[in-house]
Amino acid sequence: MNGSLKEMPSHMAFMESFNHMVKAMRYVFSHLKVQELLSASRVCTAWHIIAMNRLLWQNVRLKNSMVYDWNKFVETINNQGTVSLDSRRMLMPSKVDEFENFWLRFSIAIKKATKLKTIELYRCPTHVVEDIIYSLPQLSVLNATSLKNPNPKDSKNSNEIMTLNLGYLGQLTNLTELRLKSPCGLKLSVLPSFDKLINLKTLALTSIKSFPVDWSSSMESISTGLEFLEIGDCSFLSKDFARLLKRFNNLTSLRLENCVGKWENFAQDVFIVIRNLEKLRILELINIEFSSSVEDELEKCFGIKALLIIPAYVSQSATTNCHVIDCLKKLSKTLTHLVWGLTHELLRVTDTFIAQYQQNQHSIGYNLELSHTKEPGNNHIPILRTRKPRLRPGEEPVAEKEKDKDTADNNVDILSVSALEKLLETMMLGAKTKVIKIPFKGTTRVNLAEQFNDL
Repeated sequence: MNGSLKEMPSHMAFMESFNHMVKAMRYVFSHLKVQELLSASRVCTAWHIIAMNRLLWQNVRLKNSMVYDWNKFVETINNQGTVSLDSRRMLMPSKVDEFENFWLRFSIAIKKATKLKTIELYRCPTHVVEDIIYSLPQLSVLNATSLKNPNPKDSKNSNEIMTLNLGYLGQLTNLTELRLKSPCGLKLSVLPSFDKLINLKTLALTSIKSFPVDWSSSMESISTGLEFLEIGDCSFLSKDFARLLKRFNNLTSLRLENCVGKWENFAQDVFIVIRNLEKLRILELINIEFSSSVEDELEKCFGIKALLIIPAYVSQSATTNCHVIDCLKKLSKTLTHLVWGLTHELLRVTDTFIAQYQQNQHSIGYNLELSHTKEPGNNHIPILRTRKPRLRPGEEPVAEKEKDKDTADNNVDILSVSALEKLLETMMLGAKTKVIKIPFKGTTRVNLAEQFNDL
């Protein structure tokens, strides 16, 4: 009797210790990749039980993993009740034939993954997206932001635009998020009616080089409950875009990419709409031709709290930078977060300009202020020191009476990036500000969420 009483505390202590061990192991296993989790499950019975716990398989990430048998993989995630599949940074064959077969086997097998709610696709052909849309109507999140042309060497143009048919998208009635993007551009052959997608909150259609003729009617069917919208290339949009954008009065975040070319014809109308979207707080403008009309409207958008701006620098970069700074002065009391992106190409051109000026100051036609050029190369930008007064409606430009009257208009300050950062910090006391340097080809990969952790 007494002996059994002494054994009970010891037994309970062992069980408690074992329970703590299981919890600790489960926490450690939650950070393992798929192949590591499977390897751990083969160590012993206890590890197998822990590794195959359904909670660890709710969200499957395939980063740095290679799947050789998609049928067995889908069978496993079905048995484990997986609801989220993330294939970003997944390992895959490099040869074209093997690459095509790899995704063909995926498309066939994934049709049976009826419990999945979220899919993140990585470097897949467009037909994979089409197959998933057709086969998995239960999805709530579908993201494919790195669609890849499987035959770049066989095509006449390695950057050939890929065609994507979204005709069956309307059957994904639970869809809340859709993101589509390709480095080489996309042509949407068919856009569905979005009227059944009443739960859609996030829509990102970037790198779209061609829209269907009836794209405006499709956009008009999108739920007004949309909160996040990303569009690009804006240079391929029509003048109807401003009217369509006006519908989305619940937008809190808007991203516009490659706002150049014919964009200028309706840019003012778009910014008037942006100014009147009362819930809009985050605005990202990527590769935007920052004209005076854009400045006039953007500086009135006092509802915007977080702004990412990367000017296109099509021409007259000193004037563009002057426009941006003047605009930011007007928004300095309302912005809480600001990121200004400078391209490596702009910085290199500025350094070349400085060198030419120093070699022959009298032939360039500019009067430079070089007080901020002590930093290493590729670290300076030009800013127009003075600008012509803006004409009011109905006013005509005054003819110059003196030959050198506009000499001041050619005065350019060369500002180092660190000096620009200090200028923004001083000018925008209540805001978090950043100046980033990126190559032009990397501008569309920049976003505000990665720059600040409080957005």
